[in-house]
Amino acid sequence: MKTLKINQILLLIIGLVVFNGCVEDDDFDTPNTNIVEPVIDGTIIEIEAVKALLEQQQAAGESIFEFEETNSYVQGYVVSNDEGGNFFEEIVIQNNFQNASAGLKVLINVSPLFGRYEVGRKIYVKLDGLAVGLSNGVVAIGEPQGSDLEKISSAQEDDFILRSAEIQTIVPNVRTLAQISDDDVNTLVQLSSAQITQSQLGLSYAGESTDEFDGDRILESCDADGGFILMQTSTFADFKALTLPSGAGSITAVLSKDFFGEQFTININTPEDVNFVGDRCEPSLLNPNIQPTLTFSNVVSRWEQEGGYVEFGLDEAPAIIEGYVISSDESGNFFEELIIQNSTDGNDAQVTLEDGDMPPNPRLGFRVSLDRQDLYQTFPFGRKVYIRLNGLAVDVENGTFNIGFPNVSEIVQIPDGLVDEFIIPGEVIEDISPRMISILGVTESDENTWLQFSDVQINRNLLGLTYSAEPADNFDGLRTLESCLEETASIELQTSTFADFKALPVPQNRGDIQGVFTRDFGDDFNVIIINSPDDIDFNNTDRCDPDFLDCTDPSGGGSAIFEEDFEGFGTYASEGWDNINISGTDTDWFISSFSGNFYSRISAFNSGNAEANVWLVTPAINMDGTTGEELSFDVQASFDNGTNLSVWVSTDYAGDPTTATWTLLDAAIPVGPASTFGNFETVGPINVSCVDGDMVVGFFYEGSDSSATTRYHVDNVVVTGN
Repeated sequence: MKTLKINQILLLIIGLVVFNGCVEDDDFDTPNTNIVEPVIDGTIIEIEAVKALLEQQQAAGESIFEFEETNSYVQGYVVSNDEGGNFFEEIVIQNNFQNASAGLKVLINVSPLFGRYEVGRKIYVKLDGLAVGLSNGVVAIGEPQGSDLEKISSAQEDDFILRSAEIQTIVPNVRTLAQISDDDVNTLVQLSSAQITQSQLGLSYAGESTDEFDGDRILESCDADGGFILMQTSTFADFKALTLPSGAGSITAVLSKDFFGEQFTININTPEDVNFVGDRCEPSLLNPNIQPTLTFSNVVSRWEQEGGYVEFGLDEAPAIIEGYVISSDESGNFFEELIIQNSTDGNDAQVTLEDGDMPPNPRLGFRVSLDRQDLYQTFPFGRKVYIRLNGLAVDVENGTFNIGFPNVSEIVQIPDGLVDEFIIPGEVIEDISPRMISILGVTESDENTWLQFSDVQINRNLLGLTYSAEPADNFDGLRTLESCLEETASIELQTSTFADFKALPVPQNRGDIQGVFTRDFGDDFNVIIINSPDDIDFNNTDRCDPDFLDCTDPSGGGSAIFEEDFEGFGTYASEGWDNINISGTDTDWFISSFSGNFYSRISAFNSGNAEANVWLVTPAINMDGTTGEELSFDVQASFDNGTNLSVWVSTDYAGDPTTATWTLLDAAIPVGPASTFGNFETVGPINVSCVDGDMVVGFFYEGSDSSATTRYHVDNVVVTGN
């Protein structure tokens, strides 16, 4: 911090000096006779000169300019009013009552101020003993405190601030959003044609439960050059609970910047400054005249080179990517996120960078995390968007690439007030064609992209369930999709419990599905997420369920010819059971218990086994001496990420499951919750009366860490017969 004296700034301000004296001006209002015009015993300098001094100091590496022995004053007209509580302990002044070209903020520890410093009041601020610097990104005057500014103390108010008898009617500068610049900051401006964005209609100015310190509301321009700006209202404003006006029109407010000093904002003095009484407009998105400077592949390469988390600095060369929106939050299945990919179809993208280069651009996608809802209105499916990466960060979260706001070495949501600074909608909305791919064909490069799986169906055990409204659904419902073209191929259909279609039953038939391919929250397995049920076209009624044992003879009644409740159970071998991992890995069934109840248990979770195919086979059960036989058992499914347990019978099993002839049973394995324990449910009775000879029952677990790790407890295996 430096202190400059008058002889050092004389040359800078000489062209802007205004000597105190009598001025004839027919435009002046009649002076207020209750106030004696102050005698200014020094030099009056303009606001532009004060700002120039600060710029000079900043160029020298200093953060404030301190006035000392300059015998100078700055003058201006008040444009802020704290009567409604939207300004607090500050006076905003501009250099003229009309055609203002500069403004600044005076920090003062006094409230309220409106009784003495009305809008339009001319004031003089004595500068010696004060300093000029930045406060939340705007030029301000206050008491110097090291390299910072503090508020002028209430005891020194009259020493530093002198009121003129002159009061003028402030004429705001009429601007479009595209015309606003830093020169307008701390001045009164008027947007002649604007409205609250559709997604925020019905909200209050700053009375929502999520409003902290300020309510951030987005204004969109109805002018031809378009644009958005943040209207900020203090949660201490006495009009905070009023509902935002729903029409369009003009708004007069003080132009400022957000808390971080990064984005323009406007602050009204009173709701009377908002004149939104006309019909709403349909804002047109014009070409933002932005060219990408990087490809998605460039971004991924930098992440790989830096070994992870990448932050794009504000001082770096412009880093801009372009992509197309493939997510929609209209139905509630996506929340505060955009998924974008760099191509409009299943092929690699073609992009021309700002320098004219057309580098390779393999098909890739990113997730963008942001603190805004109802994104579908501004960023509908297919909208081209540009993302300014300078000031943002990129990293892998939940298994996929994510763009967000930097917070030390992690990513958080882009604040609502900064979204429009970083994410710019283009004028083009493209038709997005999915990549046609098989479930087994997907790779990491397909994550966050739009895919189509053809000829698939919901697993038969899940028919009759809703998308995500079952008691076991926590945050998301997982429903297993299985391929009718690839044996054993499956993927989870993930649906938010906040989706407006969560209570609809899952489709019964088979067909095609389009959606965003990604990973589950824990990065354990692949999922596909639809924007709405319209993305599913299951019109083939001929399901591809496997052939089950189909016994048509009557069954039921009788007594148990085989039963096992695992109480007092020895080892599987000693009890005549077989526990065989045919994958050659170490996942297996074992006896476990809870609250005194014993059962057989299995899960591939944390096993490290990419394949964990394990059979649990009962001892032989002779079926020749009885009729009407039925099988039943209890299953508890927990931490469910897809059904991977099936039940079979064989009559030629000789100790090797891979050489036996197995027949699948139509056993409806229950679906458990994704993140906790389920409850035991009885499966069956299943008619097995057509089986003759010695029958074994095989419980076949097809696990894989981390994509198929559902935990199962099996208990009370019973075969009855007459």
